[in-house]
Amino acid sequence: IMKIHRLPALLLSMLLLFSCALAESTDDKLMATVNGEELRYSAYVTYLTQYQQLLSGAYDETDETQAAYIEDLALTTAIQDMLIEQDMRAKGCYDFDEETESWIQEQGQTAYETALTNVGEVLRAELGYSDEEDMSSFALSYAKALGVTAEDYIAVYRKQRAMVNYYTVLLGDNPVTEDAIQSAYETNVAFETALYSGKEVWYKPDGYRSILEILLPAEGDTDEARLESVQATLDAIGERLNAGESFQTLMAEYNTDAAFDDADFLTVGYQVHRDSIVWDERFVSAAFSERMAQPGCWSDPIVSDAGVHILYYLCDSKSGAIEMTDAIHDALSYTLYQDMCQTALAERINELSDSAEVTVY
Repeated sequence: IMKIHRLPALLLSMLLLFSCALAESTDDKLMATVNGEELRYSAYVTYLTQYQQLLSGAYDETDETQAAYIEDLALTTAIQDMLIEQDMRAKGCYDFDEETESWIQEQGQTAYETALTNVGEVLRAELGYSDEEDMSSFALSYAKALGVTAEDYIAVYRKQRAMVNYYTVLLGDNPVTEDAIQSAYETNVAFETALYSGKEVWYKPDGYRSILEILLPAEGDTDEARLESVQATLDAIGERLNAGESFQTLMAEYNTDAAFDDADFLTVGYQVHRDSIVWDERFVSAAFSERMAQPGCWSDPIVSDAGVHILYYLCDSKSGAIEMTDAIHDALSYTLYQDMCQTALAERINELSDSAEVTVY
């Protein structure tokens, strides 16, 4: 029974563009007129629902004052969007050539079909059905019941493409200058937390070492027991290193740290600093121990929950700014352009609001 009750929410999450089709009120009352154009409840309720979902848990839904604030916020946003839409049409932003219109049609149709497929997959997962054809047919029927069609998705792509034209009108083809890109590049400084969280790294401080390791799986409840469980392997590795075999060769044979399955990572290793905050203290201490006096040295074994580690001092990491590649240049240019678009849009909304004739009912 619980699965049946969950279906409407699941389906609507896949077809959320027009969830207002299930609005509680069937009274499509007039909410406002904007420069003579009507804003009806059916359009307004989409904004209201979005704000209610966005702020869910952050406000008391039973508090009339807070509820009124959310309603006013939604109405203001709906009116502002109408002003922008009117401005876009007046500036010819929807005047597409044949090639662009064809692209819009194709993208919208594909998005619609993908949404139906996703709904069918959700249905199969929730109800345990295996008949793909039946679920696809049900998804299509549900979309029709909501009044959702491919044209709705096409309209979204048409609006997105018109917005691109609108930003061009507001800003020009590309107002981002090379000086602005260079300035943004020089002011982006990465810290260690960024390095290991997948964020862009623009600058590396002095003092980092590139560290490789051999990680051995170990058994036992104590550090002593874990060391004892791999002592024979540690002795064999030590003998071969002392005999002149390369650490990288022994890594290929003994290491179980999957990070080093990437050949490129073998050339950079883990980035460790004396003041590192993302590494265990034992790992840092071993990386900067007396045995690690220079590149080419290896550490005494250390124990962690992952196993037993032998670290290798590959080299000192190059410090300073990372070279600005074409990819970094393009990413910065895009980010700056997006920021300028948002600023210009906010300014334009203020201009349009000041001159608009708006009546709220």
